[in-house]
Amino acid sequence: MLNQILSEKIHQTALACGYDGCGIIPIEAMTGYKMRIEERMEKIPESKKVYGFYNAFTRLRELHPWAKSVVICTIWLGKYTYLKSLQGKYAKAFMLSPDTVPESPAHQKKLQFETWLQEQHIHFEGGEKGAPARIMPLRHAAVAAGLGIFRKNNFFYGEKGSYYMLEGYLIDQEGEYIHTPTIKPCAEQCTLCRQACPTKSLSEPYTMNPLTCVSFLTTFGGGIVPDTLEEKDLGSWICGCDACQDACPYNSRHDWSRGEDFYGLKDIEDLLKPQHIVTASDEKLCTTVIPKTDVHIPPEKVTILRICAARAIRNEGIKK
Repeated sequence: MLNQILSEKIHQTALACGYDGCGIIPIEAMTGYKMRIEERMEKIPESKKVYGFYNAFTRLRELHPWAKSVVICTIWLGKYTYLKSLQGKYAKAFMLSPDTVPESPAHQKKLQFETWLQEQHIHFEGGEKGAPARIMPLRHAAVAAGLGIFRKNNFFYGEKGSYYMLEGYLIDQEGEYIHTPTIKPCAEQCTLCRQACPTKSLSEPYTMNPLTCVSFLTTFGGGIVPDTLEEKDLGSWICGCDACQDACPYNSRHDWSRGEDFYGLKDIEDLLKPQHIVTASDEKLCTTVIPKTDVHIPPEKVTILRICAARAIRNEGIKK
């Protein structure tokens, strides 16, 4: 009974702190991730170069023996407008992440949630403290908590689509707050996300080749185009890619011209133009643009931005 009460309090507090959804699962519920990642590597053997880095996600119990549960929270980014000049160049999940603006009200509310956990004497890892993407597979946790489902493009989808920010915490208390999603699965005949993928990284439903994914190539991949692709395949993307999500009929947001203005995004709109990225100083890019990549490009690799911006300029020229 005590754990049920605690789980309810955690859920209510998360919502009060600005999260759209919150679920809690036993840490044992994360074991299924190992099978999912092994299946991907079996289908695309070359993907081991990438998925090997996620091996720690399959050993949560071993690496965090104190942890008993996972708290997973969602924030829907579709409530914001997204500047037309950035569409097709920068992934929305990067530019609209509250974590990229520490002074924003949304980020401050998140810190209030973490303060509350501390006040309850709940030990946790994740969130602001430990960069959750480096601790656990967030999409897997969100699906296990019943907050949504996976779609054929491999993204997590909640009630309003795929444009959610996920935040995860390992905690030292037993708890459970699992939802029952009412979301319809992908239509069997639908192939729109695969058709939209500019590099054909989505080779079949629910799998992908991360080494040819535009989002990977423009971030962790160093901006380098592999021999199997042509430069034009990456189009005008500078950091990330939204092609498969924008083509998905299950996304409730396709017109991004309405909504709340995202904190300070208009102020750097001009700098984010590719022609300005290639000429800006390292200092300017590191203080203004690198934080907006949401830890996908570290300051010491700022050159990646220029490589991708220069390619976007060339490809846009080709289109003209």
